[in-house]
Amino acid sequence: MKRLLISHIADEDGITPVILANLVFEKLDILLLEPSEVDKKLSENIIKYDEIHIVDLNVSEEMAKKINDNEEVKNKIKIFDHHKSKLDLNKYDFITVIDEENNQKESGTSIYYRYLLTISDNEILHKKVTKDFVNEVRIIDTYDFKTKEDEKTKNLDLLFSILGRENYINYFTKYLKENDKFIYGEKEKYLIKLEQDKLNNYLEQKLKEMFIVKIDNYKVGLVYAEKYRSQLGNIICEKYPDLDYAVIINISKSISFRGKDKVDLSVIAGSLGGGGHKNASGAPLPENLLEKISKLIFPNIEIIKEEKGDGINE
Repeated sequence: MKRLLISHIADEDGITPVILANLVFEKLDILLLEPSEVDKKLSENIIKYDEIHIVDLNVSEEMAKKINDNEEVKNKIKIFDHHKSKLDLNKYDFITVIDEENNQKESGTSIYYRYLLTISDNEILHKKVTKDFVNEVRIIDTYDFKTKEDEKTKNLDLLFSILGRENYINYFTKYLKENDKFIYGEKEKYLIKLEQDKLNNYLEQKLKEMFIVKIDNYKVGLVYAEKYRSQLGNIICEKYPDLDYAVIINISKSISFRGKDKVDLSVIAGSLGGGGHKNASGAPLPENLLEKISKLIFPNIEIIKEEKGDGINE
């Protein structure tokens, strides 16, 4: 059987399902995407695969209707998502969206993990270290910090920043196989300390670069940053409680929104073609933005070719 896993390219909650799925399935192709790419890439790959899992991402309402009307296609697709803005898609039986359950915020990883447990008796999947690892990913992705112990999960975010996607997959696949408890050793602690110092310096610099602006009568902290966007957004909201929310723009990728219960950011992100949660959402950049910026800097520029990778890892 040919299987494809489509997941979010941005963070641990999108990358960890790759680790879990590889424990269960012998042959698996991986496609890591931004939310705006899902419909197109799914359409291109539906015929090629017998089973397709989509995690921490979702399809549009239009695409969901098309899938639902085709019994053969519908039977090969399962979607596992946790974004509040996509809850309406639960009306389709091939889509599972859970924002919160039993007073616990859910992540794409935690929802997918529970599904895999029902279909596999893989020993590593059922180990306590794997369960704890999944919960660490859930907490850091949802910022569901309820105890001081939960705060330590931020270290996982630092390790992800150090390792990058491919090394993260390889490192924690090996970690789950070789350990019974999710505890960092001296090597991990040293790397975390180095990255924490780097993070602190970066956040300090970005706070100096931040603009305070008005957007639709909301008071907003706006900053351009390519790294540590979740941490930056949350520290802005903590340091400037008078702000309604924070906007972090990665000029080459997307827009991130972070808040503290003042505004439903999933609505704001939705108006820009994105979505997410009340306090953490995202949206794509305007089309051809980099070309427009280039023309602003160089009025006489002529764009000959724009190179783009396909984002496929097989």
